[in-house]
Amino acid sequence: MAVTDDRLDEDQPDGDMPTIPDSCPLGKLHRKRVAQGRDLTVLISDWNLERGSGKTTLALRLAQACDRTDEGITKSKATLSAQELTDAYTREKPRSALILDEGQADASNRRTMSGVNEALRKIVGMGRVEQKYLFLTAPGVHQVDKDIRNMCDVWIFVRKVGEAQMFRVRYNPFGNHELTDDWGTLRWSGELPGQLQSVYDSLTTEKRKRLRGNGDDGQGYVKADEAAETAEREAEKAERQKRDELLRTIYGNTEDMTQQKLADAVGLSRSRVADILSDS
Repeated sequence: MAVTDDRLDEDQPDGDMPTIPDSCPLGKLHRKRVAQGRDLTVLISDWNLERGSGKTTLALRLAQACDRTDEGITKSKATLSAQELTDAYTREKPRSALILDEGQADASNRRTMSGVNEALRKIVGMGRVEQKYLFLTAPGVHQVDKDIRNMCDVWIFVRKVGEAQMFRVRYNPFGNHELTDDWGTLRWSGELPGQLQSVYDSLTTEKRKRLRGNGDDGQGYVKADEAAETAEREAEKAERQKRDELLRTIYGNTEDMTQQKLADAVGLSRSRVADILSDS
């Protein structure tokens, strides 16, 4: 896998909306998902588990570059609340980009943690349905549940303000773990165009409210003990979708691969593999 060094907005005049260079693998993946009518999910975290490294600024820039609607990124598409993200996923137009900023702020709240994770699993599990491009920020990748991490398409680790490392994530059904490819370095400016600055300011205001105990604390979700069974079902469903997609790719691109060989490799019956391959 070739490693690149890409700068957002490299050829854009000051004040223009962000773009992703044509050569950037993230941009190529996004264009492919647009053509396929599928979702894209990106997790942005900090390499050193630090705050204030520019994750929100990067998420806003990438979201704006990926959004294919006339209005672009607005306040209704960026939130700190998992409930609001779930609502926006079905409410906003197809090909909208959405941001859940500081996702761990909800996930660290034990009272509502299961409900929040259930919402994220439902969204990822509905992939290719709503045609949304999701950007989730968190201080560290391991502060997000393992199954959620594995369902993301790309991990981006911010090393310092204005510089991050990109990794493509794929699920390995044989070992039940993720596989990552280094996609190189991404660089960006800290300056935001007026519309994105307004969205950034709105997120910052809500963060300050939460620090004072006045913000949205995730009300509207079921309690953890009531959500556990449903959350587990959604997680299993989403992982099966990832597994089935990879099996179809392996079967279609590997010479001399038979349904029986594939079934033996993953511990399924040949008839079940045949059903998976026909359901495309």
